[in-house]
Amino acid sequence: MQTQSLRRRGTYGAIAVLIVVSLATAIVGVSAAAPAGHAAKRKTLTLKDTATLHMTRKNGNVIYEKGTATGSLPGTVTARFVTSIAKVTGTVTFKPYSGGSVTLSAVGYPQSAKTITTFTGSLAVRKGTGKYKNALGSGTFHGTANRKTWAVTVHTTATVTY
Repeated sequence: MQTQSLRRRGTYGAIAVLIVVSLATAIVGVSAAAPAGHAAKRKTLTLKDTATLHMTRKNGNVIYEKGTATGSLPGTVTARFVTSIAKVTGTVTFKPYSGGSVTLSAVGYPQSAKTITTFTGSLAVRKGTGKYKNALGSGTFHGTANRKTWAVTVHTTATVTY
């Protein structure tokens, strides 16, 4: 009889332990699954713009430009380029009329050393402000540049996530 009583206690004890473990798992599982906050849904923009720029100043092989953009982000554009015959690097900032900004790094390659040259290149979106905060992306561009006046027309295509 003593053995039977111990077996019952052992069975009841095991059941009690299973219930406690099950409840603890359920409670921890629910609290772990519950979101601490809502993550903002990111948006994607296919940027297709044409920018027309003119030189505002030049310091050696560093050229500063500004102008306007039409297309996906119509507004103003400012740029700083480091130029050479074979390669141009720079930082370009689009400031849409609707607010905020998108800043990108660009690397381009002129197709000739002539006064009027065409160029192609790639870009990386590095940051944004306003509604474009935390913007990231990449794309390509092509255009023409006048090496006498540094007037530039550039066509940009990029995917931007913000």
